[in-house]
Amino acid sequence: MNNEKIIAKSNIANKIRNTSLSRKQGLMPLFELISNSIHSIFERRKAHLLDDDESGKILITLIRNGQPETLASIPDNDDYPIKDIIVEDNGIGLNEDNFISFTEADSDHKLEIGGKGVGRFVCLKAFKWLEIVSTFSENGIFKQRGLSLKNTKQGFENYQETDAAIHRYQTICTLHDFALEFQRNTTKKIIEIADAIITHFQLYFITNQMPHIVIRNQNNDQIDLNNRYAGSFRNKVQDDEFVIGDDVFKVYLSESNSSKSHRLHFCAHNRSVIEEWLGKKIIELGKKPISDNGTEPFYYAAFIVSDLLDNSVNNERTNFDFPINEAEDEDSDEIFDSTEISLSKIRRHAIKTIENLISDYINEVRTLKVETYRTVIEAELPQYRAVLNRKTENIKKLQAGLSKQSLDIELYKIESEWKTEVKKQGIELIEKKKDITNLDEYHKLYEGYLTELNDIGQSELARYIIHRKSVIDLLDFLISKEGDDDKYANEDLVHSLFFPIRTTSDVIPYNKQNLWMIDEKLSYHTYLASDKTFNAMENIEVSENPDDRPDMLIFSNAFAFATEKEAPYNAITIIEFKKPERNNYIDNDEAKNPIDQVERYVEDLLGGKITNRKGRTIIITKDTPFYIYIISDLTPTLVKILERRDFYKTPDGQGYYTFKSRRYNGYIEVMSFEKVKNDARKRNQILFDKLGLPLEVK
Repeated sequence: MNNEKIIAKSNIANKIRNTSLSRKQGLMPLFELISNSIHSIFERRKAHLLDDDESGKILITLIRNGQPETLASIPDNDDYPIKDIIVEDNGIGLNEDNFISFTEADSDHKLEIGGKGVGRFVCLKAFKWLEIVSTFSENGIFKQRGLSLKNTKQGFENYQETDAAIHRYQTICTLHDFALEFQRNTTKKIIEIADAIITHFQLYFITNQMPHIVIRNQNNDQIDLNNRYAGSFRNKVQDDEFVIGDDVFKVYLSESNSSKSHRLHFCAHNRSVIEEWLGKKIIELGKKPISDNGTEPFYYAAFIVSDLLDNSVNNERTNFDFPINEAEDEDSDEIFDSTEISLSKIRRHAIKTIENLISDYINEVRTLKVETYRTVIEAELPQYRAVLNRKTENIKKLQAGLSKQSLDIELYKIESEWKTEVKKQGIELIEKKKDITNLDEYHKLYEGYLTELNDIGQSELARYIIHRKSVIDLLDFLISKEGDDDKYANEDLVHSLFFPIRTTSDVIPYNKQNLWMIDEKLSYHTYLASDKTFNAMENIEVSENPDDRPDMLIFSNAFAFATEKEAPYNAITIIEFKKPERNNYIDNDEAKNPIDQVERYVEDLLGGKITNRKGRTIIITKDTPFYIYIISDLTPTLVKILERRDFYKTPDGQGYYTFKSRRYNGYIEVMSFEKVKNDARKRNQILFDKLGLPLEVK
């Protein structure tokens, strides 16, 4: 018989072109042939043509690039690329019904068992051609059919039909010439291919339906997949189910000693379609295997099956055709509660079911994880103690082994969500009060709300205390010698620690200011200009030295930047920073004498024009109190100037001060960086101690 018997009913080349297969799915053609072999064996058994003492058999042979004689003699073939794959079975074979189905594109002959009629097109996406030789029985007579399928319009070639020389069921399918782009992205190792087959068809193994299946190299190095499943894939299989709408989903959870990660499989017709990393969804599993009571470490493999998945799988068995886009927020309660189907929804229900199956292990890991993080929080992240107590369940779900920095970020996220929850709770209580009927119930809810609000307040206070400790430690670092070049931090850097330079308090929020290190009351000012010239300040007009630039100019209480009702003003503060360890000061030189420098600023202001926000003039007199702070290390040249000017030494010996009353009403204090740091630490030490902060913040 010739090729006229198998005239193609559609354009084969076009079918192949429209078939989707990624380069990383190079084993899919092999899976299709194995699936055909399984179905063929099932069909023979159903027709009572498989003797009770005869088992279904599948033999896979990997043909590699190279000389056959050489490949047959060397001990290890795994380094040689795969060229051809042969799949042999003792199924019912290519009888007349199966032959007609095979030559018909999109055949529904095997629809009830999941046949899509496109497996042969998948084969030709990754291989150049497919060869089939099948021995079968019809009316008690054994016959043999042979043909080839290629990527052409006609597709079928070399058809032959003869009486069989052997009288047994046998079908041999050969995938010829593995395409290079698929070959490069597919493992060559026989053991990895064996495990991929087991994983893909694991449901057949779990349900004891898999025929005896063997894979071998040309050197007869072979793996019995049934034995490997029994030995490396644990016999312990758990199962459960969940329901979405009217659809029931079955979950099988197995254990594997040979897998490389925990996996989640969405299956159709007993075959894995989509495979995902389970450790991403159940973080307690992570990337490491599980050791159960000293047994060999294993990984979990979960398989999700349902009629819905069977009916929704695409032709190539690489995805599902769900009517709803799966790009949804899997943390959304709406997704979880809705009955509409998407892969996200199925995944979320499946994860919940799997977590229940391994709840003992998960709880053990979570308990240990919380205790580990408790130690870090208590010692180094005390601002999250309230989060630890209130949101323990959220902490349980964090990834194990987080660094201090990563844990800080995750706890901050939990705390932020908690604050939002409490905020909503407060709003709801206010609304509920309008319609309250049970006063006792309302009081109970309100007390619970206040308790949580108080815990949040404690967290905020703890965070602010830690902020102060960090700022003090940073100042300590900045005034120390840096690196190998033996240099100190520059003046601008130190300045910015107290208040950002070249800006004003109108744009800088309170929590970005650290003036409390000098004096607590400086934090409560009306207006502050940092490193801005007089000319650049609104409402200030200086005639003699408009380009003078005080490091900080602070107006307390009323003054020009307050409303008329707040006048009169109280005080003006000037702060001047000098580079740590500077030692080139010269008396009677304004450029190199900080005392003369700040007093010139005072004179500028006394002689200038100051207006309020409405443009009305405000007079500054010599009775206006000026508070002047010069922050500088007490180097010999500076100490010499201060002692000549009759400054008094502070009791701790780390600063100098004096009072002015002749030309203006002022107080001048020169403070070393060490004094600023030490005084700030002493004032706040009781807070640090109460919070249990270490002496040094690393």
